[in-house]
Amino acid sequence: MHLQRGRFTFKKKKRDRHGRIAIYLVLIIIGLYIIRQRQTEVISAPFVPTPTATRSALSFVQEAEAYFSSGKIAEAIESYKLATTADSSVSDYWIELSRLQVYDNNPSEALTSADTAIALDEENSMAHAVRALALDWLGEFDDATLSAVRAIQLDGKNALAHAYYAEILTDTGRFAQAGDEARLAISLNPNSMDVHRVYGQYLESVAAYEEAIIEYQTAATINPNIALLYIRLGLNYRVLGDYDTAIEYFQRASSLEPNNVGPYLSISRTYYQTGEYGRSTQYLERALEMEPWNADIYGRLGLVEFKSLNYESATTNLRCAVDGCTHPITNTEINGLSIGPLTLEYYYTYGSVLSAYLDCDNAMRVMSQVSAYAPNDEIIQDIVQENRNICQTTK
Repeated sequence: MHLQRGRFTFKKKKRDRHGRIAIYLVLIIIGLYIIRQRQTEVISAPFVPTPTATRSALSFVQEAEAYFSSGKIAEAIESYKLATTADSSVSDYWIELSRLQVYDNNPSEALTSADTAIALDEENSMAHAVRALALDWLGEFDDATLSAVRAIQLDGKNALAHAYYAEILTDTGRFAQAGDEARLAISLNPNSMDVHRVYGQYLESVAAYEEAIIEYQTAATINPNIALLYIRLGLNYRVLGDYDTAIEYFQRASSLEPNNVGPYLSISRTYYQTGEYGRSTQYLERALEMEPWNADIYGRLGLVEFKSLNYESATTNLRCAVDGCTHPITNTEINGLSIGPLTLEYYYTYGSVLSAYLDCDNAMRVMSQVSAYAPNDEIIQDIVQENRNICQTTK
C-alpha cells in the first residue's frame, strides 16, 4: 500500500523565529544590566563573600542608652567604648562614657575619658562637669572644684554642672552653698536623675533623711533601674530605724546588680545592727565568695563573729583584715588594710581578741597603732589601756 506524504514541510513557522529573537534580546538586556551593576559595584561578583556591614558610632550610642535605661551600666559602658572606637572625634561620646564610669565606681577611668573629651572640645561645659564628678569621687576636691566652676563659667544653665558642684560642696562640708547649688540644678532640669540624686545626698548629709528619701525616690522614678539609688534609699530607711524597708531596698539593688557585693554588705550591716548575727554572717559569706581578695569583708565578718562570741573565727578573719593572709582554698593573697576611720574598729577589736588569748606581743603591736592613730579619743584610749592592763596582769 502506497502512503502519500501529503503536504508536509520542515520549514519553521515565522512566529517561532520571532519568539527566539525576543528571548535573545531579553538575555542580552539582562547581561548588559549585570555588567553595568558590576561596574558600579551595586552587586557583588558571583561566589565572592559579601562584606560585613560596619556599625555606626550612633548605633552603639543608642545601644548604650538602652542598656543604661535598663540599669545595665557595665554593658552601657562597653557600648560607649565601641562608639568611641567607631568615631573617636565626638566629645559627647567620651562625656557619657565618663559619667557612666563614675557610676560604675571607676573614677580613674572616668577622669581619662573626661580629659579626652576636653582635649576634643575645650569649651564643652559638660566635659568639665563630668571631670569634676570623677575628681570628686577620687577625693581630689580642689581640682574637682576648679573643673566644676569652669563648667559653670562655660554654661551657667548647665544643670549637671551645678549638681556636680553641689556634690563636691557636700563632700567638703560646705552645706549652705551645696544646698543652693543643688536647688538651682533642680530648677534648671527637674527631670534629671542626677540632680535629684545629688540633692538627696545633700539632704542626707544634713540629716534630713525623710526629705532625702523623697529625692532618691524621685530619681528612681526617672530611672528605676539604678542600683545606687536603692542603696541610698536603704541607708536612709536604716538610719530612721525602718530595717525591713531598708533590707527591701538593698535587695532591689542586688537584683539589679547581682555581681555587686555592696548590697550584700549593706544587708549584712543591717542585720548586724539588729543583733541578727547569723543572717549577717550569711550575707558576708556570700560577698566573700564573690570577692575572696577583699580584706574589708574579712574585717566585717570578724566583727560579726566577735559579737556572736565566736572568738576563734573572729581572730582569723580580723588577722586577714589587719595583717593580711592567704585564702586557704583559692590561695588568693589578701593585703591587710591600713588603719583609718573605716578600719579603726577592725584594729582595736583584733587587738582586744589577741589580748584575750594572751597573745600580748601582737596585741600591743596592734594597740600601739590604734593609740597613735587616735591620741585624743578618750574612748579609744580607754580600750587601749584596758588591753594593756590585761596583758600586764599576766606578767
